[in-house]
Amino acid sequence: MPHCVIDFSPDLMGDELALKLTQACHGAMLQSGLFDPVSVKTRAYRADAALTGQGDDSFIHVDIAIMPGRSSEQKLALMQAVADAIATADVVASSLTMEVRELVQAHYMKKLA
Repeated sequence: MPHCVIDFSPDLMGDELALKLTQACHGAMLQSGLFDPVSVKTRAYRADAALTGQGDDSFIHVDIAIMPGRSSEQKLALMQAVADAIATADVVASSLTMEVRELVQAHYMKKLA
């Protein structure tokens, strides 16, 4: 924990973009100092079927799931750091949306091999 899941519209470039987004967001998560670095997991997916607004706007949506214990200010700073990292990676979309959500610890399971 945490998990950073990035979805992006199908009109944006695939594998190269997925790697750029994953690296940018993962780096921002690590640099935030909010998490144990070995527990950060980041992945990106192209939404093969997606519609927005008029149906042709590109998008990136970042969903960050964390355990409770961070302040609103820390969450806002994390979102800004992720947004800055995406911009620095020269990734452009019509919209960037982001959500940091707290998981209920009793409803999360982690099992290591």
